[in-house]
Amino acid sequence: MSEQKTAPPPAIDVQEPAPAYERESPVTSTVQGSGPAPAREMPANLVQLDGPRRSLLKKALPCKCADGQLTIKQVTEDYTPQKLQALVSIKYSGINPCDLNFFHVGLNSFVTGFEFAGIVEAVGSESALQVGDAVLGISPVGFPQKSPACTHQDKAIVESNLTFKLPHGLALKDAGGLALTTQTAADAIFNVLGFAFPAAGVTGTGGTDKPILIWGGASSVGIAAIQLAKAAGFNPIFTTASVKNHAALQLLGATHCFDYKSPDVTGDIRAAAKSLGVSLTFGFDTVGSGLHGPNADSETSTPTLLRRSLSKGAEEISVKLVCTQPVAHDPAFGFCTCYRPVGSIGAMGHPQDPEFPTRVRKVMEYVLGSAERAPKHPNITVVKGGEAGLQEIQRVAYGGASLEKVVIEHPI
Repeated sequence: MSEQKTAPPPAIDVQEPAPAYERESPVTSTVQGSGPAPAREMPANLVQLDGPRRSLLKKALPCKCADGQLTIKQVTEDYTPQKLQALVSIKYSGINPCDLNFFHVGLNSFVTGFEFAGIVEAVGSESALQVGDAVLGISPVGFPQKSPACTHQDKAIVESNLTFKLPHGLALKDAGGLALTTQTAADAIFNVLGFAFPAAGVTGTGGTDKPILIWGGASSVGIAAIQLAKAAGFNPIFTTASVKNHAALQLLGATHCFDYKSPDVTGDIRAAAKSLGVSLTFGFDTVGSGLHGPNADSETSTPTLLRRSLSKGAEEISVKLVCTQPVAHDPAFGFCTCYRPVGSIGAMGHPQDPEFPTRVRKVMEYVLGSAERAPKHPNITVVKGGEAGLQEIQRVAYGGASLEKVVIEHPI
């Protein structure tokens, strides 16, 4: 197929502050702050609403202690798919904490947004996708991050190996926030922890009738993890969440739910495992709370709480732990991610098993083989417009979403 050239509409972008003469205007709303704050305390947004083609832009000064800023601005660049790529008209883009939090790993000056559902408008010469295909997927992560690949914009360049055809019966709205969280959960369970998923053709340690603790079950990654763990045969599946969310998580596959606010939640979990006659040695922290920022405290962090919830007396060699954040104080925790580039080096520059990308792809192809197998989110919030999207990105990054997945409806 021949390459086609199509101009993109609105986007969500991440950029260093431009000189005054380069900035778009008028500015309609500004909230600013300073310091090397973590995502939950990261201030700053600058909303810009003029122009026919708008984008949500994250702006950050290039120094470590820079202010972080979000803004909406026009996008003028034309995007052209190459070889295995495709140009997708974004219909829904999922909001995730990394939309804002990547500021803290040095990423700025790019359109933000890392997952999508939409319709293929143009394809590269070697793409297996076809114009008109309904697809979902994620963006690759790189240093520097490339704006054409990001998804809080009305058109984006997507990679074939990170894109999947929408199964019949799965709505675009439901698919827009599915890929990133599902791939993160798949990477945690089947790559970092090394468990098998026979139905997907993924080998490893058998998980059937093995207990697992998923800390933060009401997070979007936690919701996906519970469903993947159930599909892979884990039992019992322990999880933590607010009491109000327990019933919903049990419907998704959790067998035992615990109130994370309980003063002895770790003891409650250990007691439950003991009463069931199982040794709890596997855990997935989907939130990584308390690890970064001025209020960080390793003793009260969620990885530490998860570690304390494991069965006493278990041999250390049997312990397998993973977190969505690096856990410097406990080397037993592996680090999971939504994106595994092909090869032996991960997206963040660390070594990885070169089979990891293939294993995740197999899991995703299996669960997206039908709408019935695709992980479901019980509560999807749809927002419209750039300003609403900007506000929701901050709310999600600051921990304001529980048992809720927020997606932006396009056009922005």
